Amino acid sequence: MVVIESTGRKLKDAIDNGLKQLNKTLMDVDVEVLDNGGLFRKAKVRISVKGDADFPAEPVAVPKNEPKKEPLIKEAAPQKKEDLPKKEVREQKREPKEPKRELRDDQPKPKKEVKKEQPAAKPAAKPAVKKEQSVKEETKELRRNVPVTPEVANTAEQLARNIVTKMGIDCTVTSSIVAGGVVVDLAAQTSELIGYHGEVLDAIEYIISCAINRDDDKYYRVVVDCDNYRAKRKESLVALANKMAAKCLKIRHKVVLEPMNSNERRIIHATLANNDKLITRSEGHEPNRRVVIFCKRR
Repeated sequence: MVVIESTGRKLKDAIDNGLKQLNKTLMDVDVEVLDNGGLFRKAKVRISVKGDADFPAEPVAVPKNEPKKEPLIKEAAPQKKEDLPKKEVREQKREPKEPKRELRDDQPKPKKEVKKEQPAAKPAAKPAVKKEQSVKEETKELRRNVPVTPEVANTAEQLARNIVTKMGIDCTVTSSIVAGGVVVDLAAQTSELIGYHGEVLDAIEYIISCAINRDDDKYYRVVVDCDNYRAKRKESLVALANKMAAKCLKIRHKVVLEPMNSNERRIIHATLANNDKLITRSEGHEPNRRVVIFCKRR
């Protein structure tokens, strides 16, 4: 009786390897599992052939001198170009061109047709939108030229006092009339009325401006200041503009400033307006709109 031991990654692989060595099927042998295998070891089985006859442990090799079997279907040999049927080339009949007619001296020459020039179309009428825009601009100019009355200044002062009282801050509120608007001055010992870069002052200024300019026929400019903050901020913005302009000329690349409101951006543009080597431009959307400084091309 032939008995062999075979191994494999799995139990099935070990049995298949043993059957290949014996050249037998699973019905002709007895299988004894020696090891089921694991993570770091292979499976191992013992296979014994049923019956008393001895069988070779290796599969029988096929003799090398065995004649090759011819395929049942023979492949057709590639046809040569000479054997291929020639395509018939049809001759295309071309009609003869008509001979050019020669004109006699007696015959008059044909006259060339002259196209009549059409009259130029009249320019289309301009839309009425421009007229409306011009009317709006004129009304804005008229509204800005309205003189400020003491009643308007008192109203702005009273609104500022009410807002500060609601905020719970003790301060002195005064108002003054200047050319083109009203200035409301807040005197306090705290910086809560100023905020980061004057955000609180801008908010109070916006509320008072909306309350005073309710009527469409009048417009008054309102400025809210606290302890001369507006003048100090203007000086710092002018210094910042000159510093960033020098940096832009040195590195020959654009310089982007931090987001600012329209009044602060206007100060930056006005400071660098007379510089022939630089260009300033506002980019972005509110509230992240900022000034960008460029170098002019040589």
